Amino acid sequence: MATGLAPGSATIRVGGAGGATTVVSVDSDPVYAVCISGYLVHDGGATFTPSSIPARSLAITDTIAVGAAYRKTLDASLVAENAGGAIAAFALLSDGSYFEVLPSNGLQVVPYAAFSTILNSSSLSSNTDYYRAFVKANSNNAASQFALRASWIDRCSNATLAAGPVAANVSLPTASSVSVSVVTACGTGATCSITRPADPAVNIGRKTGAQLAVSITFPSQGAVDFTNDARTLYSLASGADLVSVSATGFVSALPSATGTGPVTINVTFPSYARAGGKWASVVLRVDVVAGISWRATPYPTYTGSSSASTTTLRQIHCSTKYQRAAVVASIVLTDSTSADVSTNSFLAVASATTSAIPTPTRVSSQYVLVGSSAGTSQITVSFGANITSTAPIVVSAASATVTALQWTTTWQSALPAGSSGTFAALRGATKTTAVRVSFSDGTQLTDAVTGAQAAWVPVSSYLSFASDDVESISISASGVATLETSSYRRAAVLSVTAASCDGTTAVSGLSSVYANVEPALGDIDLGNRYGLPFSTDQINTPRVGQLFSVPMRINFGTGPYFTFTSFNLNYPSDWPKVYS
Repeated sequence: MATGLAPGSATIRVGGAGGATTVVSVDSDPVYAVCISGYLVHDGGATFTPSSIPARSLAITDTIAVGAAYRKTLDASLVAENAGGAIAAFALLSDGSYFEVLPSNGLQVVPYAAFSTILNSSSLSSNTDYYRAFVKANSNNAASQFALRASWIDRCSNATLAAGPVAANVSLPTASSVSVSVVTACGTGATCSITRPADPAVNIGRKTGAQLAVSITFPSQGAVDFTNDARTLYSLASGADLVSVSATGFVSALPSATGTGPVTINVTFPSYARAGGKWASVVLRVDVVAGISWRATPYPTYTGSSSASTTTLRQIHCSTKYQRAAVVASIVLTDSTSADVSTNSFLAVASATTSAIPTPTRVSSQYVLVGSSAGTSQITVSFGANITSTAPIVVSAASATVTALQWTTTWQSALPAGSSGTFAALRGATKTTAVRVSFSDGTQLTDAVTGAQAAWVPVSSYLSFASDDVESISISASGVATLETSSYRRAAVLSVTAASCDGTTAVSGLSSVYANVEPALGDIDLGNRYGLPFSTDQINTPRVGQLFSVPMRINFGTGPYFTFTSFNLNYPSDWPKVYS
């Protein structure tokens, strides 16, 4: 860079002795500003983002180089409120050169009087090197070479060094359409539904208000949000006795209202010319809980129990205990939608005759009716003070008798096929069995041994268990099997029986289970792991001198391997002898 020190001329050589030369003159005459050329540059879109104009030096060209996406306003109109751009100002100096004028070195930009209601200007908050001009709200269309005045102000004397106009073309189109919608998730029907604050419907999540969303679509900029715009007017075409609507489009159900039904809200723009008289409307509803219905279903549940209804709780197969039933309740609203409230915390259930059915309590969030003694009780189900339904439930001394028993125990192995499986474990291991019970009234207990009903009525009070080989597998009165020793000749047959009740025939269920004691730590197990340890030919029809191989398993645990020098093999006296 060369800096002038005194009037005269100098030759500057670049690149050494053979390099290019040029002559630079230093003039003693002062240079002054002749005029200002100003340009409004923008991205051609509907809005302007200050951060999209980085600090840079602007060159005077036919298109004003502010990046490839930017161009002079006169090449593309400002077509939306708040659309605008940065002011690029250049001073023409008396020597014919140009100087970029920035706010930092004295630039000021203000609208001319005719554009004072159309354009506004300010220093960019994110970039103080440029002024920003933008279209005001509710402005009129206008185009002029004299929209803004750019002035270069001496920072010391406050005198104007030069000034010039900035052109602008504001062309705001009329709206093509208006839309309004409900943006709050409200209700389950096709139309948004809200409820009054004190109605029980709030306890199922029904909203007491809903927010509207309003947009105006313009041909050049698409949809623009007008929800909170002061020029948006919300009015009630119907339902003024049901709801109120705020200036920002929030619809609230009136607490003091008594009716229900649809509400129509109109959206207009009476003070906004660009809306072109267009308007829109939306319909929503105000609904309340109209009633409640309920029924009792078998408890505990089983496949198909949800579709069954129970009006009578019977004795369980001549035991001293009665059946139980779960309360299934649903409410219906005035828009004909319904909601299951069986586990809702606001549901209440009461029994009029507590000697027959004690005051119901919740089990796993759902009310359960428990028979206590023969009789009838009126059961009242309510959801709020005025939403109730009452029906009788009978507790009968007649028994629901057992009609079928099915073992459903999962053993350590399902093998061999055709049996219930193999009880393979350490000696003395226990296994709680599982039995499905079917009753004469069509109800079932999925697991009478350990299921939810077992805590209410012990399985030993109406079922008995037995094993025909207690030396291999024994079973207690409560259905717990114990592995005693391995079974060598056959499977143990476990039985469960419901004794005769009210003249019915006893019902039994059988299960064939093989027993195999697993080796303890440091022990050895010979033979098959599942089923019989040896084949029936090896045990039942041995031949003198017959040799056969059998699997052998050693329990090393997780430690180092054991070293065996010898081991003992014990076997019944009538078994084949082992010679080697």
